[in-house]
Amino acid sequence: MSEFTWRALLIGLPLTLILGAANAYLGLRAGVTIAATYPAAVISMAILRLFRGSILEENIARTAGSIGESVAAGAIFTLPAFVIAGVWPSFKPGDAYWKSTALMLVGSVLGVLFVSLVRRVMVEDRTLPFPESVAAGEIHKAGQRGSQAAKYLFYNMGFGAIVYFLGALKLFAVDFDRFVSLGSLGSSLKLGAGANAPAIQTGGVTKFAAPSVSPA
Repeated sequence: MSEFTWRALLIGLPLTLILGAANAYLGLRAGVTIAATYPAAVISMAILRLFRGSILEENIARTAGSIGESVAAGAIFTLPAFVIAGVWPSFKPGDAYWKSTALMLVGSVLGVLFVSLVRRVMVEDRTLPFPESVAAGEIHKAGQRGSQAAKYLFYNMGFGAIVYFLGALKLFAVDFDRFVSLGSLGSSLKLGAGANAPAIQTGGVTKFAAPSVSPA
């Protein structure tokens, strides 16, 4: 049964770019990323089923597609921290692009090598399966249910694109923000009953924001 084939790589590499870019956007906008393993598993399985691909090829394509999410998360959470902390003061677009690429490349290689060495040591319960990998494996083994899952996934992607497009056209408000005053600015509260008891300043304004309707 074929496993590491050009067909699997040609499917996995575009998934890496798409899911990595999507997670970078989502992480910078919302502060969280999602696991790309599951959509990569469903999409790769749906495509390879059209070409009579093996389950091992699906696993290779899914693994390649899920790498982009990990690299993107490592970049969007660490590189801005370098700039904010002043470690990287001269962050210029042209020069920073190649330096960021080199950092992500070296970090990815070191991560793979390091995990390969300490994996057996870090796993406390060796009989406990990895839930994410088990779930992805079940998707590959689902057969006909997997094709149905792919159909629903593509439907949801299309629905999300339509909602985002309509929100960008300002046809409806994608979020809801309101300011609420708490007391009056400049008012004070005594910490004690005596005349000389210390006082603290109270009052202010807080902001409530409803979740965005946008897919991101």
